[in-house]
Amino acid sequence: MYKYHIDYQSFNNPVYYQSTLFIQLGRLWFSPSGVMGKHAHGNLYELTVITDGKGTLYTNDVPTAVSKGDIYLSYPGDFHEIRSSEDEPMKYDFFAFNTKNERLQEELKRIVALYGCDERVFRDSKVSSAISNAIAEYPSKEEYHDELLALIFEQIIYYTVRGFKADKPSSQSKYTVSADELCYQMMHYIDTNVYDIEKLSELAEVFNYNYSYLSDVFRRTTGNTLNGYYQARRLDTAALLLSEKKLRVNKIAEMLKYSSLYSFSKAFKSRFGVSPKSYRQ
Repeated sequence: MYKYHIDYQSFNNPVYYQSTLFIQLGRLWFSPSGVMGKHAHGNLYELTVITDGKGTLYTNDVPTAVSKGDIYLSYPGDFHEIRSSEDEPMKYDFFAFNTKNERLQEELKRIVALYGCDERVFRDSKVSSAISNAIAEYPSKEEYHDELLALIFEQIIYYTVRGFKADKPSSQSKYTVSADELCYQMMHYIDTNVYDIEKLSELAEVFNYNYSYLSDVFRRTTGNTLNGYYQARRLDTAALLLSEKKLRVNKIAEMLKYSSLYSFSKAFKSRFGVSPKSYRQ
């Protein structure tokens, strides 16, 4: 599948470098037609920097062609897959993170609200260079190691935020869109906030409509209920996380806001016919 792979990660015990939550960093060179199978993103953002070749990134099954120099930003809750070209095998660097810097949090949320799956590519050699520097620095134990990584990580995030142009329509325009577009935006919001949603009624504040109206529009337009869509998205995310075998079952239940391991197991078995533990095996 790949010829070369560096992978520094802290999925189970994420580490803060000052304001940046470090989750994963590395480099991968695909063999021809190599595939990084579909996987679920936790509560993290990820940059995929194409350093050579070309291929296709799939986010929630939406394909985006990428080539050398492109940088792709993935959101929390995404389903993500990467496929390399046969003729020009893809090489890429990657950095997965989150932040407790309030300004950067708001800027990243703005990007999530405005940019769909096929609009997330930008180019910035400063981002590419900084991630490459981080990969070189990470295994080092030299003086000021942690301080340097903290500065590099925050620099990457600031450059990423600046790389997205601010000329998209104001988010207020979402309140005058058609029923189809409104439903897409609600699905997009659920997809990218699956780890953070406490209750679906919060969509009323996000979209400035009464929740009963939003629920009715969604049902009439899609033939499904908002709650049905949300529950399916939670369980599909859980299934991918279980298949990756990186997190404990109770941790996945907690991440997806289930009130107990029992309620999670019951819902999972109802959808997939087996318990979470059996599914993982």
